[in-house]
Amino acid sequence: MSDAAWEAVERTSATMAPMEHDPLAAYLDALARDDCYRVARVLKTAPHETTEVVYFVGANAAELGPFVRKRISVEASMGDAYGHLLAAQRAGRRFRHLPRIYDVHESDGDLVVVMEYVAGRTLRDEVYERDASLELARRWFPLLCDGVSELHEQFPAPIIHRDLKPTNVVVGGEGLTIIDFGIARAFRDGAESDTSHFGTRSYAPPEQFGFRQTDVRSDVYALGMILYYLLTEKDPSPVVAAEGFADPAVPASLRPVLARACAFDPAARFPSARDLKAAFLAACPGKEERAFGGSASQHPASDFGPAAYPKVPSGRFASRVRAAFATLAPGETAGVVWDAVILLLWILFACVLAAMPFMPDEPYDSWPIWLLMFQYWTFGYPFFTGLLFILADVRIARRMAPSVWLLKGSRLRALGIILVVVGVLSVAVSMAWANALGLRV
Repeated sequence: MSDAAWEAVERTSATMAPMEHDPLAAYLDALARDDCYRVARVLKTAPHETTEVVYFVGANAAELGPFVRKRISVEASMGDAYGHLLAAQRAGRRFRHLPRIYDVHESDGDLVVVMEYVAGRTLRDEVYERDASLELARRWFPLLCDGVSELHEQFPAPIIHRDLKPTNVVVGGEGLTIIDFGIARAFRDGAESDTSHFGTRSYAPPEQFGFRQTDVRSDVYALGMILYYLLTEKDPSPVVAAEGFADPAVPASLRPVLARACAFDPAARFPSARDLKAAFLAACPGKEERAFGGSASQHPASDFGPAAYPKVPSGRFASRVRAAFATLAPGETAGVVWDAVILLLWILFACVLAAMPFMPDEPYDSWPIWLLMFQYWTFGYPFFTGLLFILADVRIARRMAPSVWLLKGSRLRALGIILVVVGVLSVAVSMAWANALGLRV
């Protein structure tokens, strides 16, 4: 909606010059102002808040919109950030990643906020539709850091969002907008803690629940957790952070960035969203290749968008292999070499085992061929396969096939131990069998 159109709304509803010195007139003005909107649909209801899509209806029945209107209970002591946004925008500030606020007033015990309707879909829907990946993180995470930096840096006191999560970020085309400032607050220098403790547990830092006052580093924590979600499509938890974000979908070079962003102690985190963005871009694997041709160096991070990355069906194994090997960290490269050596040794042993029953050593030359096959093959193949499973570096395999049950946790190594034990037991069985047949052992 254009500024000229909204100025017509403001003249009609008299929001440009509220009668601050006449409480009765101001109250009646607020009632008339709310009556000028038609509710199209309700987006969200909560005990302290209702969010609606509304249209402004003029005197000639013409409609302007859509807009988003929030009604927040004054008793909840929430929504102050909307007033700060409105004041900044009326003072001439324009923000790339924050919604336009058109009106903030009180009515019938509610704080009423009318703001821009942001078209698009949430970041959670974007990840669901396109699948989590490093490419998707490259596309949206720097813009999200820019939006949070606007909150932290472009107001007299930093505005702390306190509820950053995938559903509170709207993306569309090449743009990104942060929404829902209900529990956002301005930082108060010298305060020891927040008066209200809200937030989404998966993304909110520990200090947000009563340990100390939230500050810009609290939003840095949430940004780190959102980055983890962009890479894995998994809601994070403190356990994930404590384990060093050791998920196969998280490149090794980014794990220290996530660990610092989501440190339990705010003093150990990045001091700002701007610093987190710089660390993310610096740590993105340098060998990253675009999935459809061209190196990452040919395309800046801001260029990684939906048009550049058509969605690849998750069932295409070749694309998973290509993506896995495109983001190898130095330690993972050594792991691939190690796995190749182990596999070559296993193939060598497999060839030797295949021939041994037909060329037995002297103590076993009287054994029948079927018993020799049983001894060598039931011992050798499980034993050496088990050693391979125990010794192999499976990080790349997990990335290529994350849904394979055996590749999760320590299951493959447990199977390796079982196979080694089976191989050893088969020797005892074959010896007992030979004794029963009266053969030399």
